[in-house]
Amino acid sequence: MKLFLRLVALGRRSHSVNHALPRYRFLRWLNGCDRALPDEVLLRLSGGAIMHLPLLLAGMTCTLMVGIALLIARPSGFMLAWVTLNLALMGGRVLEFRWRQRRARRGQRTPVDTVLILALLWALSLGGLGAYTLIVAPTPLQLIIIGTLLAISSSYPALCIGRPRLSVLLVLLADLPLKLAVPFQPVGAYWIFVAQGPIYWLAMLWFSCYLNGFAERALLGESRSRFEAEHDHLTGLHNRPGFHRRVDDLRRGVAGLLPATLFYMDLDGFKQINDHQGHEAGDALLVDVATLFQQVLRHKDIVVRWGGDEFLLLLPGASEFLAADIAERLLATVKALDETYPGVGMSIGIAREADLRQLDAERLVALIDRADAALYQAKRAGKGRYRHAG
Repeated sequence: MKLFLRLVALGRRSHSVNHALPRYRFLRWLNGCDRALPDEVLLRLSGGAIMHLPLLLAGMTCTLMVGIALLIARPSGFMLAWVTLNLALMGGRVLEFRWRQRRARRGQRTPVDTVLILALLWALSLGGLGAYTLIVAPTPLQLIIIGTLLAISSSYPALCIGRPRLSVLLVLLADLPLKLAVPFQPVGAYWIFVAQGPIYWLAMLWFSCYLNGFAERALLGESRSRFEAEHDHLTGLHNRPGFHRRVDDLRRGVAGLLPATLFYMDLDGFKQINDHQGHEAGDALLVDVATLFQQVLRHKDIVVRWGGDEFLLLLPGASEFLAADIAERLLATVKALDETYPGVGMSIGIAREADLRQLDAERLVALIDRADAALYQAKRAGKGRYRHAG
């Protein structure tokens, strides 16, 4: 019972470990990284059951058992090497998981290259076992081993949902050697394997593509729903729920001490523009300001429409000097819109957090309140300027 609970816990951790898309070109092609899909969807498709360690270990253990049975029945250097290789692959898979887990604790994502390479090597070893079994094994062991290998190879489309190229290659590596070994054995009935081969491979290709289409549609729909729930429909910036999720994800992924600076920004003259030019002009101003933010800010900065004409901006790792420079650039950039929107400007309140890792929901609210108080001071000082929280 304790062993079962440990395996369940290990499985949960293997699913929760952060991973990244492959680095090597061929593996990226196998993974389908050339598809026109959002990075979030590609990343989730690159996970799947093949990343689930207990499931993979169960499959490798089953094939190892029949391999050991063949080694006992027909001792040979080939089978000894095969068993040794599979033990090494199992150990490598466990070590890869541990390594990925340690990197995840440091907030680092691990490319899945090693997982894919180990999967390809295992599939190739299965193909070698199938060919050797067909040539030298007694009939009872042939039935057991070949049946086991067909079950494993038929599971690849499900193990690699969202990656049909990888799935089909794994099927071919595990099954093609069996067909190629048919001419080297005396039983004529086994030629049926050769005739079945193309039909089986096409069926696996169709099944892989079917599962891929289903997975893509489901994840794209989920991605769109999450985007709509976490972004402002007018400006495309994060809304409050999206901001809180991004900050929480960011602080959980930080490995060491990292300061953060929060801007609380409010447009000056927005009410007058709404009153004199209409709400359409006010909406257009908000869109223009959001576009300017995205042009001025760094990729890792988080900007959110907090409500009305108020915006928040979180600058991870920004020094006080850099924060002041960004504040001045933002003020100048928004002020440049004065020709289109007369009287427009912006005031900014700035607050700092010494350690982003400590920025939980309660401390984030306190940080926002401090920045809001600094914004009030900037407004009282004459607008169009920034002030730091005391």
